[in-house]
Amino acid sequence: MSGKRQQKRFIYRCESEFVFDNITCRGIASDFSLSGLFMKTTRPAPPDTILNITIYLPDDSISKLKGKVRRAVKSSLGRVIGTPVKSLRSGMGVEIIQKDAHYLHFIRSLLG
Repeated sequence: MSGKRQQKRFIYRCESEFVFDNITCRGIASDFSLSGLFMKTTRPAPPDTILNITIYLPDDSISKLKGKVRRAVKSSLGRVIGTPVKSLRSGMGVEIIQKDAHYLHFIRSLLG
């Protein structure tokens, strides 16, 4: 764990949607913890933006979260020639400020 991360992270990928400024965008939620996640998307929202997030969980349930963008990363192929494509991760680090029972159950299932 890095110095800033205080909770265990789980690498798992789930289809997701998020809404900000009345725009609905799609993404892949990953790198989950109890208090945050990373959202891979071609349209990251600016830091401090509040998001309404829908995550389609592996047990076919749907989790509704509210989150705050803590950092946004926009990769550009034109500026990073020579960088392996796998290391390009456009998206945003999101702090979860409101979670539901489905999300809590999902995190508990990852804890094993």
